[in-house]
Amino acid sequence: MTEKTKDSTRLNFSNTVFTDRNRFEIVRYKHYVDKIRKATVKGKPDKKPPKPIRYSVDAAKGLSNEQVAERVASGQVNYTKRGSTKTIGRILFTNLVTFFNILCFTVAGFLIAFVGPTFDLFFLVILLLNISIGIIQEVKAKLIIEKLSLVAGARVNVVRGGEKSKISVDDVVLDDVIVVANGQQIPADSIVLDGVIEVNESLLTGESAPIQKNKGDKIFAGSFVVSGVCSARVDKIGPDNYIQNIARGATRYVRPKSELWMSLRRIITTIGIIIVPVTFALIVSRVAKVDTSDADAVKAMIRTCAGAIINLIPMGMFLLTSLALAVGVINLGKSNTLVQELYCIEMLARVDTLCLDKTGTITDGTMKVCDVIEVKNTSNYTIREIIASMLWALNENNQTAIALGNHFDRNGIIKATKTVPFSSSRKLAAVSFENEGTYVIGAPEFILTEAFEKVDEKVARFASQGYRVLLLARTNGSIKEGEIPDGAKPVAIITIQDHIRKEAPETIKWFRDLGVDVRVISGDNPITVSEVARRAGILNAEKYISLEGMSPVEVRAAVDEYTVFGRVTPEQKLILVKELKNKGRTVAMTGDGVNDILALREADCSIAMAAGSEAARNVSHLVLLDSNFASMPKVVMEGRRVVNNVQKLSSIFLFKTMFALMLILFGIMVGTGYLFNTSDLLMLEVFVIGIPSFFLALEINDQKIKGRFIFNILKNAFAGAIVVVVGIMLLYILSAEALGALPGVFIDPDAAVGGSFITMSIYLVVGTGLMVLYRLIKPLNAYRGLLFFIMLSLITVFMFYINGLFTHPISRLVTLGGQNVLLLIIMLQATYPLIGFVNDMLAKIRLRSEK
Repeated sequence: MTEKTKDSTRLNFSNTVFTDRNRFEIVRYKHYVDKIRKATVKGKPDKKPPKPIRYSVDAAKGLSNEQVAERVASGQVNYTKRGSTKTIGRILFTNLVTFFNILCFTVAGFLIAFVGPTFDLFFLVILLLNISIGIIQEVKAKLIIEKLSLVAGARVNVVRGGEKSKISVDDVVLDDVIVVANGQQIPADSIVLDGVIEVNESLLTGESAPIQKNKGDKIFAGSFVVSGVCSARVDKIGPDNYIQNIARGATRYVRPKSELWMSLRRIITTIGIIIVPVTFALIVSRVAKVDTSDADAVKAMIRTCAGAIINLIPMGMFLLTSLALAVGVINLGKSNTLVQELYCIEMLARVDTLCLDKTGTITDGTMKVCDVIEVKNTSNYTIREIIASMLWALNENNQTAIALGNHFDRNGIIKATKTVPFSSSRKLAAVSFENEGTYVIGAPEFILTEAFEKVDEKVARFASQGYRVLLLARTNGSIKEGEIPDGAKPVAIITIQDHIRKEAPETIKWFRDLGVDVRVISGDNPITVSEVARRAGILNAEKYISLEGMSPVEVRAAVDEYTVFGRVTPEQKLILVKELKNKGRTVAMTGDGVNDILALREADCSIAMAAGSEAARNVSHLVLLDSNFASMPKVVMEGRRVVNNVQKLSSIFLFKTMFALMLILFGIMVGTGYLFNTSDLLMLEVFVIGIPSFFLALEINDQKIKGRFIFNILKNAFAGAIVVVVGIMLLYILSAEALGALPGVFIDPDAAVGGSFITMSIYLVVGTGLMVLYRLIKPLNAYRGLLFFIMLSLITVFMFYINGLFTHPISRLVTLGGQNVLLLIIMLQATYPLIGFVNDMLAKIRLRSEK
């Protein structure tokens, strides 16, 4: 192998050329850290890593390449296990070890032990298929999320060997020199070596007020920089960081308040609570009536009790939800949208209020200086020289600074002595120059406490044309302890124009047509924001207000009256989102900067632009990796598909559970037990529930979500279940009379004379299930119509042919006489209108209760 070939096989991280062996050491250490943490949680820590040698580093040089390699080899890297996705082992465990799965395997064990191999065990095939599909889809979604997370992953600037480079936060080593700036999240507990920054530690302490950090101060992982730039030495790494000691995952997103998730969990919990006492009562009632010396009678009892338990379980309902959500993650991943929380797909589909940040959402974040109007410059330096020197001293990299730098350049013509970096709360930045006083640049109304009338008219005129207006002002004296001297006088007005995203007007119109109330919340001048909002097509964009200096009470009072909110601080953004939620709204919030983070965390669904700050990405539910606002309708469509399809198909699962519960309770009361074995309802399980739910869960469904999720499910399920139970009772009465038995006395379902009754009951259940399915998938299109026709055909084939091919039939179907066939046809014809009648009655009862 040539030297060139050898070099090509190496992995280059920052300035240090690591071999594959070095990377292996990092990966091995990550597993070691996880092992240490697990053992510590159990109270049995393994041996601790040896105490590292600490280095005194220079901010301009950092660690040498040899020192970095030594740190990597000894495992002193900033790796922390994250919980954004499940491990493969966790996915396997959560899909296999559930209450219902354990119950099903237990039932199978009893059937094998007391009945022997039988087609009654066919439900295991369905169960294992459900488990396999769930695992495959969840693993696939996990790989998509991790791949996209790598693209959007946090990176940090480090200084190594005197050169600056950008690396993953996981590859930072102890004593590394990191450079952090406005909008970045601090990756590890560090000590400031050079520069001044302001940090927001709300993710650690709950306090949102910016805190200034100077040379020698500690900065903590999880906090984010709101202004300034500094170099810092990494003091702690990985699990030793302060944030790991107070709350794991504090820097991650929060789970949305999903109605889908809460409803399904409530349903499953209720069924889990009911199933134990009901099945126990059924078994006790049957044991009391069965001759235990009769082996066949005992087997029959076990089979019907097993059938009762299996039919009570809504097998696959959670799989249906997981499948629908996982497919949504995969589909959105193909559209460059990272889903950091599965159920946020649903939340965006339910939103009725969308709060947009102007910069980075409506506009693409790029800006250009359009004009410079000199007011009064008493300095010996030109405005270009003053602003270029300010940019050099401030060393900021936000979009405004980039636009100013492109127009005025950056250089150190004038010597700076003190700086106050820009922050979203101050709306300004300032630099003190040697023998030149202090220059301030930012929002005019935040700079001028006096003589604002000199520029007021010009500022208003430019703002009304949609320009962002900056003021350059000068004051005598120097910055002291971060305080800017009073008495600033205007020097020049600078107009900057934001570029509206070409897709923004169409996307906003799409949301408007859905009836979503669109608001704009920005830190800019409200007149400017209003004009940008008008150009983007937002309704009532002329209703704007400045929140500058407003109290929380005044901010809350303004929520309903205005569409555009300008001069909004991060705390006020949070108040606006909270107040909208308090008024019963489902709120989505978009943002890309550190000033959006508090509101993003509070919103029901938060969407970050990948081009924005990494701190905003970390706390958001969704990340648009191409920073394309036009991707949001795709998320809404996926959410609608998930909720509507799960809502429809969950009714089918609960239909079976409900009628089984009613029949079990009735059987307990009259002492006859349950009618069906586990194999009797195979047609229902496979052709009415299993196959249709799989294919319909993947179908495109962009209908607006209507009604309450849990009521819609229970209403449709209950209507079908009550029709089935009444029909079976009617069948029995007619069958009993035809056999000469007393009306109202149930026939033992395992008796030879009960064959026709059981067969008709099975057909009635399957037919009613088809009617429930048909009502749920209306109106039929080509896809749903073809699927329904195929299922109907398969049921027909199963009924007339397949059952007779086996020596041991898979269900207790017998050939029916002409009179029974005619009766069954009449009853099946009545099921559809009866289900509709019960549905209407339930809807009317709900309306009356709401009034």
